[in-house]
Amino acid sequence: MKLFKLIICFFVIVLSLFSAIVVYGQQNQTEWIPKFIESFEMTDSNFKFYNIKSSVLIEKDIDIDELEGICVGIARNLGYNADELCLKKQKTEIYVNYNDKNTGISIVGVKKNSKEFYIIVDILNNKVYKNIENIYDKLENELKKYSNDVNINICIAGEYTKKLKNTKISDILQKILYNMYAEKIDDIEEENFLSVNAYSKLLKENNLKYLDREMNLNIGIRYSEDDDRTMIYMATPIIKIDY
Repeated sequence: MKLFKLIICFFVIVLSLFSAIVVYGQQNQTEWIPKFIESFEMTDSNFKFYNIKSSVLIEKDIDIDELEGICVGIARNLGYNADELCLKKQKTEIYVNYNDKNTGISIVGVKKNSKEFYIIVDILNNKVYKNIENIYDKLENELKKYSNDVNINICIAGEYTKKLKNTKISDILQKILYNMYAEKIDDIEEENFLSVNAYSKLLKENNLKYLDREMNLNIGIRYSEDDDRTMIYMATPIIKIDY
C-alpha cells in the first residue's frame, strides 16, 4: 500500500511539474512585449498607431475554398465579425479586409502551387496600444496552426509636435537601448531622418541577419518640415512601413 501511494505521489508531482513548465512557457511566449511597450512609453511621445505584419507558408494540399475558410477564420478569431468583412476571391488569391476609423485588418491568401500557400496578415490600430500583447499572441497562435515557421513584425509609432534637438534624440535612443538591453549595430543618418539598427537580448526569437550579424530592433526618427512634427518608430525585428 505504501509503495502504491508513493507511485501515485510520484506521478502527481511529475504531472504538476509538466503543467507548470507548459504554463510558464505560455506565459513567457511574448514576455518581451511589456518591456517593448514600456520602452516606447519612455520616449514621452504621443501614440499614433501600431502595426503588426505577419506571414506564414502553408505546405499542404488545400483548395481555394479551404484557403478562404482559413483567412476568414483568422479574422474571426482575432475578434472581427464575419458579416463585417469584405471578401474578394480570385482564382489563386483570397482577400479579406476590414477597416473603420480606429482599426483595420488585411488578410491575403495566395496559392503558389498545389501544395504551397502563403497567408499574409496586416493589422493597424490607431486608438490603443495596451492590447498589443493579446493581439500578437492570438495572431501567432492562429498562424502556428498551419506552420511553426511564422514571421511577425511589430511596429509602434509616436509623435512629437516639434523638431527634436540632437541631444533629445540621443537621450531617447539611449533610454530605449538601455531598457531593451540592446546594443546598437549601426545607424543611417540623413537630414531630418535617423534609423538605428540594434540587437536586444530580449528579442532573440525575432532575430534577423544583417551585415553578417543578428539584429532584432529597429528605431526610426523622422522630422517633417511641412507640419513641424517628428515621428518615432520602434519595431522588431525591422520597420516594415513607409516612413
